[in-house]
Amino acid sequence: MVITAVMVHKQRALVRTFEQAAATTAATACTAEQLGLKPGMAWHQLVGHAVLRCPGEGRYFLDLANWQQLRRQRRRMALAVVAGLLTLVLILLATRTR
Repeated sequence: MVITAVMVHKQRALVRTFEQAAATTAATACTAEQLGLKPGMAWHQLVGHAVLRCPGEGRYFLDLANWQQLRRQRRRMALAVVAGLLTLVLILLATRTR
């Protein structure tokens, strides 16, 4: 759980860096060096989700639509986990009182 939180935090920091550099289109794409970044696991995960896209020459830009979609998917997954846990707790409480 902690590892996931750290990874999400690093991904958000990467996204902020791209936003601040206005690297949000193929025309404004930048290299990691230009942004002062060193690609790591968080970077590669965002590339895998097509949040960071490479139009060529080692330059990347932030695909805001894909970032928003990834955030929505994560939010839905978190809500599903919480709902499942609450259901489990309620079932356990119901069976204990009998």
